Amino acid sequence: MHWRITVEAVDPTGEEYRQEFLFEKDLDGLTDGRIGCSIEDGKEIMREIQKAVVQRELDLWVRYRRICQCCGGQLPIKDYRTRKILTVFGAVPVTSPRLIICQRCTPWACFTFSPAADLCPDRATPELMELSARLGAKLPYREASDILSTFLPDQMSRKFTTLRHRTLSVGKRIEDAERSRCWNKFLAKEDRTQLELQMEGDPAREFVFTVDTAHIPLVKHWGGRTFEAVVGHCGRGGRGDSPGPLFAFEGTRLAELDATASLALNEQGYIGRGEITVISDGEECLKRLTGMLPQPATHILDWFHISMKLQPLAQIALTVPEGYGLFEQDIDRIKWRLWNGQLKRALDLIAIVRKALSSETGHCFWAQRADKLLEKLSTYISRNSQSVINYAERHRAGRRIATSPAEASVNALVAKRFVKKQQMRWSRTGAHYLLKVRAAMLNGDLPDRTRYVPPENEGSPYVASLLNPTPPLLNVV
Repeated sequence: MHWRITVEAVDPTGEEYRQEFLFEKDLDGLTDGRIGCSIEDGKEIMREIQKAVVQRELDLWVRYRRICQCCGGQLPIKDYRTRKILTVFGAVPVTSPRLIICQRCTPWACFTFSPAADLCPDRATPELMELSARLGAKLPYREASDILSTFLPDQMSRKFTTLRHRTLSVGKRIEDAERSRCWNKFLAKEDRTQLELQMEGDPAREFVFTVDTAHIPLVKHWGGRTFEAVVGHCGRGGRGDSPGPLFAFEGTRLAELDATASLALNEQGYIGRGEITVISDGEECLKRLTGMLPQPATHILDWFHISMKLQPLAQIALTVPEGYGLFEQDIDRIKWRLWNGQLKRALDLIAIVRKALSSETGHCFWAQRADKLLEKLSTYISRNSQSVINYAERHRAGRRIATSPAEASVNALVAKRFVKKQQMRWSRTGAHYLLKVRAAMLNGDLPDRTRYVPPENEGSPYVASLLNPTPPLLNVV
């Protein structure tokens, strides 16, 4: 059975466009339940429709770009080039001319440009780049490539390196867009926002960074088994409020951390007023972030990590033999003193408990284990003594005291793609760009990040207007 599919269109110029192509459907498979169009049939149909639409739109775009934006004359054509535009519905070969800059308006400029390069500088549509990056960020590259080739035409499943290249290209584009912003300029906000920032006791006055690190397996023979990645949020408000957009990057470089944090502050509306708080697990590079940010900035030791070091001691206290019942009460008192910011009293109590356990460490396994845990706890809070605060008071005020959003983001961003049972190893560059893509996905702005924005050209206003024209008004004759 032969099907004739007709594509008709009416251009903004008023011209009508019509193209037909035949589609053959074999009826031998009806008895097997193969009724209607299959996926392969749909691929073939959409491939032919895409060819017609893309070529026609490109022809209209060339017609518009041939008109000089200054004098209204037509630009001369130097030659024609054939190129492929990769779309979600297949690779479309198109023929596009190279145009010469108007010599009457700019006689000193003698160079050419391709109108097709304006539409697809990557030789792939933004939609295809976004889809490839989304699948590549969620699944292994080979598996993502197989899925893409199953449902879309002209997508080679064996060439998973192409999908990897597209994913990392999107990540690089995201990073370049971030670096192009001015990190030292503050965003202009309304007066109402500035007044809110000045209100004492308002949680929205505080800008909170919740930051954590994650370990990613490194490619063999690259000088180590793992490398670190920084994952964090920057938001305004207290508990229950949104933690803010997610940011992530490979490594713990202070310059990268400073630039990322400054950009995150600007995106949250920081204009030089308000409190800045950094909550982390005490990692040295994260503690240094406080000194890089605008002052006043405060570092807080994450309560979650303190409680995690107290939890094994509480479990040991439940199994202590009779006659040592005071050990459980001592652990509760240590936790209470740390919760209320009484650091010195907590350290003194830890020393007393360890001295009491010293007589039992020789023949009691639980005493040896408890003594080692108390030693680690004492070292941990002593090393971060400047960051231990009155957590109870801050909690009653409705402010954040833990890095829970960052911990959850580490699991969603890193653990589900890079580590655990994935059996993968990563280069620093590949992991860095993939982190950018996954962060954009979780923030929900990946489509905006993959959209191509042509660079602004400096120099002659005639050349700039020609290379960066306004949206085409296709009502030319």
